[in-house]
Amino acid sequence: MTYNSLVDNIQQYMERTDDGFVEQIPSLIAIAESRIASELKTYLQLTVVETAVVSGQTVISKPTRWRKTASMKINGQPVLLRSQDYIAQYQSESANGQPLYYADYDYDNWAIAPRSDATYPVEICYYSEIQPLDISNQQNLFTRETPQLMLYGTLLAAQGYLKALDKLEVWKGYYSDALKSVKSEDNSRRVDRNVSVQEP
Repeated sequence: MTYNSLVDNIQQYMERTDDGFVEQIPSLIAIAESRIASELKTYLQLTVVETAVVSGQTVISKPTRWRKTASMKINGQPVLLRSQDYIAQYQSESANGQPLYYADYDYDNWAIAPRSDATYPVEICYYSEIQPLDISNQQNLFTRETPQLMLYGTLLAAQGYLKALDKLEVWKGYYSDALKSVKSEDNSRRVDRNVSVQEP
């Protein structure tokens, strides 16, 4: 599926080609992408980046398109999530050393504690935002891996826009079934012949 084919499909399913509706389609696609991103956390969206902290550092910038942290390691050791208050108190009461804890400082940064006493490698695993679709970006992760979810999500958004309340539940059902299917497939990736991973 491409952006253009999705736009065409929306017009065909809705049987609407009037200018007012066609002009709204990019917004409906964006609404669907945002909804999928908030409801779906799968291996498809996981990104791993490597960076470093230096001596004296207490804040790490989050990667571009960060949405939710899955894990962090410093010097190969897991760094544990704590509250911002905990981090602030730990920073003020502890000697410099290898950071052991992190917290969301704000949307763009993490705070770490204790204050770093040297340069350490950092590995961050996080759920990333997907590159949005538009006329110049014809495909993204959702159109390649979950095209049915993009289609049903956009059609569901269209029902709300058109106030077609009688059809809202129908498309909500299609969307929910597709979402469940994608989540089920992702859960199957967490199992091999010997072991399964417990859900958090």
